[in-house]
Amino acid sequence: MQSKEIIITTSEVPGTKNVLLISFHGELTSLYITKISDVFDKIDYDSRIFVIADMSGVTLISSAALGEFMGGRKRLIERGGDFVFVSMNINLRTKLNLMGANKIFKFYNDTRSAISAYKWEYEKHPEKMTISFPPFLKMVPPIRSLVSRIARQKGYSNRDSFRIETIVDEVCNNAIEHGLSGKNQSIDMKVTIDPSKIEIIVTSISDPDKINALKAFLKPELYNHVNWKTDEKRGRGLELIKMLSNEVYVDSNESGTSVHVKKLREE
Repeated sequence: MQSKEIIITTSEVPGTKNVLLISFHGELTSLYITKISDVFDKIDYDSRIFVIADMSGVTLISSAALGEFMGGRKRLIERGGDFVFVSMNINLRTKLNLMGANKIFKFYNDTRSAISAYKWEYEKHPEKMTISFPPFLKMVPPIRSLVSRIARQKGYSNRDSFRIETIVDEVCNNAIEHGLSGKNQSIDMKVTIDPSKIEIIVTSISDPDKINALKAFLKPELYNHVNWKTDEKRGRGLELIKMLSNEVYVDSNESGTSVHVKKLREE
């Protein structure tokens, strides 16, 4: 019994550069190798380097068709791009994984996820997150774990992620220790991460005497009149932040006290 004629459509992806969306419908058997090949022949590789294949309407992919996709991906890879699958049903994806397709292709649950990956990898588009939490020490462990997990999901190594987790832990603990306490108070943390670095800003309302001591530790040449004991526990923590980070500075104004930390990706 002959398989149904496949339908292939292409469309633009609004708000992106160099991205093409191709939707496939039907059974991609060896009968349609030429049609799949024609799709890749018609791509303008000077302006389209990232191709998203929507497989939501596909029920079968033969090994021959998969080989054609491999050839198309190779053409894109050679131009610094990629070819990815989205919205593939779980049964078909499982069969392809048994064929080793997961070692070659990237699979995303939907088009939006693939576009986010493209913006991250090719446009170096940063991801941003804001968290507000009460000044309680018990809030720190889940927050530091969250930021560390995000770093790992974005491709940061375990070593980098562990260092980021340590930085978040120390900065948040400092904000709680030097900030005003009470259920009506809050600490705000902004995290901006891109493929090359992560930036963390933690803002709180601090006691003026305590923030002077904090500044004295970070910039002793400007605040040498402040008596700071570097063997104190928090002093050691701040020293650790400076050691693990590429840039640390404190900004104090009417809106509060912010500790800015920049950590470059090492691996």
